Amino acid sequence: MLEGEKVRLRSFELSDVDEIMKHWNQMELRILLGAMDRGPAARNQEEEWIKDTWKLRQERKAFLFAIETVADNKLIGGSGLFKFDWTSRSAEVGISIYNPDYWGKGYGVESLNLLLRFAFKDLNLNRVELEVFEFNRRARKCYQKVGFQAVGRRRRARFIDGQHHDSIIMDLLREEWSTGQQVD
Repeated sequence: MLEGEKVRLRSFELSDVDEIMKHWNQMELRILLGAMDRGPAARNQEEEWIKDTWKLRQERKAFLFAIETVADNKLIGGSGLFKFDWTSRSAEVGISIYNPDYWGKGYGVESLNLLLRFAFKDLNLNRVELEVFEFNRRARKCYQKVGFQAVGRRRRARFIDGQHHDSIIMDLLREEWSTGQQVD
């Protein structure tokens, strides 16, 4: 478990499914994540996904975490590291605050900082990258706050909600991470 002032990152549990299902199929969230093409998720699919997160962690293929509030232990989202290249010491990072009541309030920034500390200190990664849609300004602002820089663009890469959209590739190197929790 990784804990900050506002959030903690912990393993997903089957008891999280009810809270996940409250938000996961909401149209706005699915658009922001580009998950429209997968259709709505069923409860049993989310239960299997949670079980898969445990297996992936054991195999060191992905480290996926539930994001919950410290104040009241409420599940508000998920984050993780995946697509590892252990030789190059790199991975992709992803985060989603499912519950819109927690959007734009610093929960994503703190969650990312905890995840990056884990990536750079515990896993000894050198680089993390992510992909974000051009229209997701709130997410881009969050990523920039923790030090991510735009390094590329996939033009008109995804067709979402009737339009083509660019996706922006952002990355962060270990030595660039400047959150006050820098790696020694």
